[in-house]
Amino acid sequence: MPVLRASTEQNLVIHRSGDPRLPHLFSVDGDGTPGQRRRWVVSINVALEGAQDLDRRLVQELAALELGRDVLLEDFKPPRAPRCVELQVGSRVPVPLVQAVVRSLLPLAHRWSVQLAEDEDGADGGQAQRVYVGGMVQRECALAPPGKLRELAAPGLSLPQLHRLLRMINGTQQRHAHAADAEPPEPLRP
Repeated sequence: MPVLRASTEQNLVIHRSGDPRLPHLFSVDGDGTPGQRRRWVVSINVALEGAQDLDRRLVQELAALELGRDVLLEDFKPPRAPRCVELQVGSRVPVPLVQAVVRSLLPLAHRWSVQLAEDEDGADGGQAQRVYVGGMVQRECALAPPGKLRELAAPGLSLPQLHRLLRMINGTQQRHAHAADAEPPEPLRP
């Protein structure tokens, strides 16, 4: 199944799923039929240098992993491209999807900053089920070492291991040590 896409001219619509494990479903404005709803979103800043190559590689990765039926790609374009690539990973996003994004980003010559988007109170507006590539605004970049980024794509990582690695890269390991063991569900199939 092809990946569903929301362009910069379209709106991402967030639906309530009724499932406490995956509380949100996503669709493109005007196409919210159940067959078009997706469990995960990858939002890509199209103002980033190399965004088209990233998009092409990501679509290939998703097809190879047969994740097309679960993922909605959303393009966004802020007024200015950030100085470094900010990778934000929602706490419920499954490892194969995170690794597909990371493998797609590795060939780019950008400076990377990474962050795990926490979902402690459940009122996250779908952020726990989303990956952002590139920020809306320029923030101070805590750059990730290239070797650590390659570790994110290593085979066999569990979700808690991935989260610990993300926290170690962005320097929040000590603050979040208590939350590292939560294992959210893998994507549900209709």
